[in-house]
Amino acid sequence: MVNYTLGEAAAAKLPQFMVKSVTGDVCIAASLDYETKPSYEFPVIATDRGGLSTTAMVKIQLTDVNDNWPVFYPREYNVSLREGGGGGGGSAVVVAVAATDRDSGRFGLVTYRIVAGNEAGLFRIDRDTGEISVARPDLLTNRTPLHHLNVSATDGGGLRALQDAEVFLSVTDPQSTPPHFQRTRYSLAVREDVPRNTIVGSVKATSSDSGRSSFE
Repeated sequence: MVNYTLGEAAAAKLPQFMVKSVTGDVCIAASLDYETKPSYEFPVIATDRGGLSTTAMVKIQLTDVNDNWPVFYPREYNVSLREGGGGGGGSAVVVAVAATDRDSGRFGLVTYRIVAGNEAGLFRIDRDTGEISVARPDLLTNRTPLHHLNVSATDGGGLRALQDAEVFLSVTDPQSTPPHFQRTRYSLAVREDVPRNTIVGSVKATSSDSGRSSFE
């Protein structure tokens, strides 16, 4: 008869798995999460009645499931637009919303849609990038000085963000010029072990009214 056990170190460090001593069946003993740890490797020891033993390595690869919802950060966006256009023409991007999804592969891909506040079709959104632009600049007047859009985010598995993004667009006099970001989206990378208050990059906006740059 052979008795099966996890290696001593593995048993202490891997509460997620257990092995049945009589059959050698490897079983789930605690919850698993692909985003936290996508694979495991550990030894299983087989020992006979005479005390002789041998070891085999077991590697378990998790398969990701769609268990995370997209999340907007930030949830609220405030934009100023000049009457009659989006600041640089009707096709210019005026703001980009962003949501992230912790799942991998197609489950982590997010698409965007304006779900409220755009009944007149004044705005359009790029479903893949979240960039919002003015579709009908001729209808953009300060007679309706404020527009409030709700934007949804849906991942590749069909899960929709539990909270929509809200975009507030104020229409200003065409003589006024709001600050303008050099880019609508910034992608930055940083090591996970950097100390607090480390600068990871800068965003830059310019204002033609003052002739100076402003940073946030």
